[in-house]
Amino acid sequence: MHGRIFALTVVTLLTLNPFNALTLAAAEPEPWLKTVEEHLEAWRLPQAEEIASRLLSQNPKSALALDANGRVRFYQGRYEEGLRFLEQALAVESSNERRQALRVLAQQTHDTVRKLKRFESAHFVLYLDDDRDGILAPHVLDTLEKSYQVIGSALGYFPQTKVRVEIAPDAASFNAISTLSRRDIEETGAVGICKFNKIMTISPRALMHGYRWLDSLSHEYLHYVIVGMSANKAPIWLHEGMARFYETRWRRPEPTKGYEDYLTPSNQSLLARALEKNRFVGFKKMEPSLIYLESPEQVQLAYAEAASAVDFMVQRKGHAGVRELLAGLEKSPASEAIEKVLGSPYAAFETEWKNFLKAKGLKEIEGSRVRRLKVKGEQKEDEEAVELKEIQSVVARNRTHLADQLMERGRSAAAVQEYRRALQASPHSPIILNKLARTLTQAGRHQEALPHLKKAQELDPDSVNTYIQLGRLYHAAKNFAAARAALEEAIQINPFDPTIYRLLAESYAALGQQEQARGSKATLDRLMTAR
Repeated sequence: MHGRIFALTVVTLLTLNPFNALTLAAAEPEPWLKTVEEHLEAWRLPQAEEIASRLLSQNPKSALALDANGRVRFYQGRYEEGLRFLEQALAVESSNERRQALRVLAQQTHDTVRKLKRFESAHFVLYLDDDRDGILAPHVLDTLEKSYQVIGSALGYFPQTKVRVEIAPDAASFNAISTLSRRDIEETGAVGICKFNKIMTISPRALMHGYRWLDSLSHEYLHYVIVGMSANKAPIWLHEGMARFYETRWRRPEPTKGYEDYLTPSNQSLLARALEKNRFVGFKKMEPSLIYLESPEQVQLAYAEAASAVDFMVQRKGHAGVRELLAGLEKSPASEAIEKVLGSPYAAFETEWKNFLKAKGLKEIEGSRVRRLKVKGEQKEDEEAVELKEIQSVVARNRTHLADQLMERGRSAAAVQEYRRALQASPHSPIILNKLARTLTQAGRHQEALPHLKKAQELDPDSVNTYIQLGRLYHAAKNFAAARAALEEAIQINPFDPTIYRLLAESYAALGQQEQARGSKATLDRLMTAR
């Protein structure tokens, strides 16, 4: 869908990650050590474990052998065993800073994950906080299994072992297992990461308005696939471009409008400005990770550039060309692999890609914006107050506040007039559009309310409030199929709002879907009990 800040991924590369490179005791590393490193880099863990175990049996007191086994176990999710090996290695050689850092990370991960409950499907193993996030489990596994099938069909790759997924219940836990901070989440949208042979994300419950968490899980799974197909040799721009380009295919296996889901309103505007001013982030600047870019706008533009480059290659060579490119990366640099697939010099690649973009006729969309995420604080914050701060026009903000007060006093007709005045001052504010539509819906003025919600959806397709308001409107108008569609979309952004399940249960029942109605009622009961 459109307008969101996408899940960022830092791909595990030995040259970048301090936890990956074994400290060598000699100037010339032994062949076995090189082989262990190569297997770990490509996440070929059975091969790495076999060599590391043999090494340890031959050198049971070697810090390097103990270290290698500790790292293998950590990548396998066997955190307690990994800790024991790392502690033994540090007992032999305590001054190794990288080993110390991995030992701390392993301890933090072990302490966090041991509190989580295990769920399992055909191809995935999921860990999450059942008390707080248990309602996520069926959605997570369903989305990932769909991703497994549709991405596998497009790219021809199916992991041979079950993929490990860990969902952190809060920002502190996410930092503990992923090394990503609250700043990374709020400033660059880093809500997910594929690293250490697993997928890690933060619960949408931890963010004030949620986020496209199911697309983010699919996005991170794509990184996992890319590592497997390229032996972890893909450059960051290709990683992120492919993940962004394909991340929505789990819900749209065969897009009806081509492959342009990445062209959200904000991305279209960013790309249009970049083309007009010739100010692109550039593929080189995306290394080693998008989280190091200067602003959310640069991060979003980088995603848009990378995804459009993948779009360009798919349009030229199809999914088969992408498969060929990834396979070629194991033995050749990206520039050579691209040359081979496209059949033209790499120097022409960026020029042809930009011409491809220009041909799309992209225009800036007035009112579109890059969405910023906000982690919930320890103290419960007033969401209405937070929303008011997001209205840029002071006049519109003041009039919206007055309208809110009128609504609290039961003066809905006066509130409608004040919301309309606010909208005159800020005609492209999804917040005001939603408030006005909600008030009109409550008054039974459905036909008046609907255009405002449609406009809000076009401007910010990742606002959960818009889908909830659409669900309310369609439910009140007895259009239960449309209500179901809007509310199911809301679950993909913030599945913790009880209103969703109350309206869904009634909509399902009206449509004769009794099993789904019972499931929504059970989720509603669980949410209300937890409060």
